[in-house]
Amino acid sequence: MIDTKKTIIQKFNTELGSDLKGLNKIYEFHQSLNAQKSKIEESLSMASTEAPSKVKAVVESVEQISIEFQQLEKSSSEFKSDIEETMQENDKSLQEMQKIIDVISYLDKSLSYLNFIKYVEDISDEIQVSLTNGNDESTISLYVDLTNISCQLRPSTCHYLQNYVKETLHFWHNLIKDKLSKEYNDILKTLKWPFCGSNANILHTPMPETLTKFKILTEYLLHLQLPEESAKCVVTSVLLTDFTPVSLPISLLIRPLRQRFIYHFTGSKLTNRQDKPEWFFTQILTWIKDHVQWVQKNVQPAANSIGFDHVDMKVEFMRTLIQLAVEKLHSELSVVQYDDALFAHLVDEALGFERELRETLFYPSTQPATVFVLTQAHIFVKWINMEKKYATEKMDAILSSNTAWEKLPSSDTDDMKVTECADAFLTLLTTISDRYKHLPQPGHRLQFLELQLELIDDWRVRLLQLLHENYEDPLTSLMPRILNTLHYVATVLEEWGVTVHFLQLYFFKQQFEAAETATLKGNDITKNVGEVESSVFDEAVALLRRLEKKLINEISDSVALDVKAKSRPYRTDKWFAMQSTKEVVSLSVTPSGYSMFQELATQLNLLHNTLALPLFQQAWKNLASQFDQV
Repeated sequence: MIDTKKTIIQKFNTELGSDLKGLNKIYEFHQSLNAQKSKIEESLSMASTEAPSKVKAVVESVEQISIEFQQLEKSSSEFKSDIEETMQENDKSLQEMQKIIDVISYLDKSLSYLNFIKYVEDISDEIQVSLTNGNDESTISLYVDLTNISCQLRPSTCHYLQNYVKETLHFWHNLIKDKLSKEYNDILKTLKWPFCGSNANILHTPMPETLTKFKILTEYLLHLQLPEESAKCVVTSVLLTDFTPVSLPISLLIRPLRQRFIYHFTGSKLTNRQDKPEWFFTQILTWIKDHVQWVQKNVQPAANSIGFDHVDMKVEFMRTLIQLAVEKLHSELSVVQYDDALFAHLVDEALGFERELRETLFYPSTQPATVFVLTQAHIFVKWINMEKKYATEKMDAILSSNTAWEKLPSSDTDDMKVTECADAFLTLLTTISDRYKHLPQPGHRLQFLELQLELIDDWRVRLLQLLHENYEDPLTSLMPRILNTLHYVATVLEEWGVTVHFLQLYFFKQQFEAAETATLKGNDITKNVGEVESSVFDEAVALLRRLEKKLINEISDSVALDVKAKSRPYRTDKWFAMQSTKEVVSLSVTPSGYSMFQELATQLNLLHNTLALPLFQQAWKNLASQFDQV
């Protein structure tokens, strides 16, 4: 009600305005309102008469729509039923069609399978024709195609087809290999291969045509290699698993040498002697030296020309010959391991063979050789025990030698006063290092390092025993020579400690110790590993230096006592009763001091002649320090 009142007031204010003179408009406003009222009443009257007919029309329209909706709903149900019936019929048709498609697919695969077999058979027929006609080039080309097919079938699940192609490939491989091997052997005979025995002294320059045919056959044989997964390598020993199969040309080149080796170094032949292992080692080295350059010059280019440049023919040739030595060494060790003399001799020759291969013939360190045999657990234990036994005996012989403490005549080490004992002991350690430095496993090398450290400590103890046995006047006993020996050995060990060989061993030793510590405490293995701040000889050198310092002090004290004894008259001079300084020659020494200074000069000269220069310098500094305190 209030809102209506406000609306009316607002309407009047709008029509009449704020001017009082405009009140005359009220009559016009009144007439306007009456006109609107009449119009409204008229429209209401018309609505009351027309409403029933309009409502009726609306109701009829709604009823019509309802009828149409029911008809549409009925039609929809009929359509739905028709669609479901049609879909069921289509599903049956699709299933029947899928069966037909599956049959077609099976037949298509079967046809492809048969076509594939026919293709392989066609290649086989062509290979047969090429072999019959002696067309080696076509034969190898077809064989390569067959090899590629075999390689392509590797991921396939058609195992019977794989086996069929593989067996076919092996069949032709054997036939072609037999044919080409015969031709290859004939060419090798023409080339006077191998260059040993009756062929060693024949100066023969092959015809260019012969070399050309040799290289062509080499290429054919390289193509004849079986796929890697198909190649079956017969391993007669666990040790030979590291010897990978070689190419066919190398295998054929080695065959006559293998026959000679078996003939001479098996059975009851006079050349097959257990006390002469150097014979078969030397034979292998001789064959390598006599043939390897020829292989590098004539076989490697043939391999490179057909994409086999990744194959080092020289290394393959060496490895196959070395395999003969390894097999022979393995068989010999099983017999001579119960005879110390024969065992030691065989190990010496095997190590010499290994050293010659690596250092002279440059056989790669990644390739297997004789040390693989020597590092078998039971052989290695016996080997290192033998090394310790013979090294100890050698050390005893060095120390008991009549000339052990004689100075070496070499002028290069004159200042160091190097003794035969020091030089021989270091040579012994060097020999041991040379014998184990080619071992592939760090653990084996560390065991030999421990042996060297044990020998150094044992040698130090032996020197202490000698000092106690010969304890007389320090300068006239063995002490100066032992001191020189200690100093020289300690100096050399310090130099060895920073070489690559011993730095590597120190690193490996740290790793092993860190692993043991981590196992016990659960720490990180890699923590602080690799920080090389010292060397493997630090503890040994520290003990030698301690003994060296002790002996220097003893010698210095002995000399100081002798000089002090001679200085007694000089020290007891009555200076106050001496003649006037004007009557004494300037810078002169009183007669009582002559014997003291003469003794000092004699002792210093003796020290200089008997001690190494660094030791002498340390000794006179010690003397000077003692005399300053008198």
